[in-house]
Amino acid sequence: MKPLFFLYIIIFPFFHAEHVAEYSYRLNDDYLSLKLTIEKAEVSSFNFNSDCNIKQMTALCLTKYINEKSHIKINGKTVELKLNDSYTEKDHLVINLSAKVTSNPIKELIVFNNCFYEFNSKFKNRIILDIAQFQKSYLLTKKKDKILLN
Repeated sequence: MKPLFFLYIIIFPFFHAEHVAEYSYRLNDDYLSLKLTIEKAEVSSFNFNSDCNIKQMTALCLTKYINEKSHIKINGKTVELKLNDSYTEKDHLVINLSAKVTSNPIKELIVFNNCFYEFNSKFKNRIILDIAQFQKSYLLTKKKDKILLN
């Protein structure tokens, strides 16, 4: 199962579907990382009405937006993700965020994601988890925007 999961992670960015953002969460030692992948054209089409200049500070603005509209809780504690870096790859924007996590063992995981639905009600958020025993992919929509695992 794991080889297919990792093959999916490697191939998926090159065959990215429209109106889907991919959030890949991975826990290594005490660090939780999030790799967000979204089409650059998609981000450009969104009408962000905020104090952040999305055209000049795309990664910072999206990080702020993601932290406002998306949360991950491990054992009841919200994890605050901070921007590491960003780059573009094959017309996709990739943003890497991370945080130190001290919750061990992991007994409960909650992912809430309400991103981009205000721009496109049919938008989907693919959540890929590789956190301790929680290793699975989920597709969240406007109607189903939360994952609860224990």
